[in-house]
Amino acid sequence: MGLEVEGVTVRFGGHTALNNVDIWAHEGKVTGLIGPNGAGKTTIFNVITGLQPPSSGQVRMDGRDVSKLAPYRRARLGMARTFQRLELFGSLSVRENIQVAAAQYRRLHRGTKETPQDTAARLLHRLDLTAIAHVRADQLPTGQGRVVELARSLACRPKILLLDEPASGQDDEETRGFGQLLREIAADGVAVLLVEHDMDLVMNTCDELHVLDFGKKIANGTCDEIRHNAAVQAAYLGTADAAEADEVLQESV
Repeated sequence: MGLEVEGVTVRFGGHTALNNVDIWAHEGKVTGLIGPNGAGKTTIFNVITGLQPPSSGQVRMDGRDVSKLAPYRRARLGMARTFQRLELFGSLSVRENIQVAAAQYRRLHRGTKETPQDTAARLLHRLDLTAIAHVRADQLPTGQGRVVELARSLACRPKILLLDEPASGQDDEETRGFGQLLREIAADGVAVLLVEHDMDLVMNTCDELHVLDFGKKIANGTCDEIRHNAAVQAAYLGTADAAEADEVLQESV
């Protein structure tokens, strides 16, 4: 089970931002969604989370149609998301950012035994944030802020986790650690859907990829299949040579 998006079309006036797009993200897997700027990646995230109503199509969580549910109701069912721009509570500490999310989760799920303080301590340890737990979020470098944002999402115990360019601002070492963390999160049974331009992270982390171009899905498959897919090389990478495709994937996706 996990996330299923079927036949989603989004039109803004005469412009079709998404055209009959099908994507999915299975529990226990990290699934990548890639494509050039303007391909429709953020738009489909907005559809999935309920911020953008589709012109047609369905969004399902564990087989349940949630297409007409408000964003907060999807969140209560186990959907969490990060954004391209950091959305931390800047005046709160790292610990407090996590506790706010944990407290809200516990309020909505009365049977939760773990306290917000214990949740924060657990996630601070797991994501190696204990040393900066007291630091205000608006004083963090972007790379660390991304990890705090992930920790706050995990405090809500998501079944489906959508990450929009979570590695931006991270150095190579941070990115490698972040990829390993995503694999561990997926191994816990979470369906992770990742939009990312860092192709080292994508190729080393994702189990499967979907490729968008001008609002259409042009391919899906394993990383190796996508790297050698003729449609991707021609329409997305602008090349039909697999070796050159590798180079372009690393430099300009």
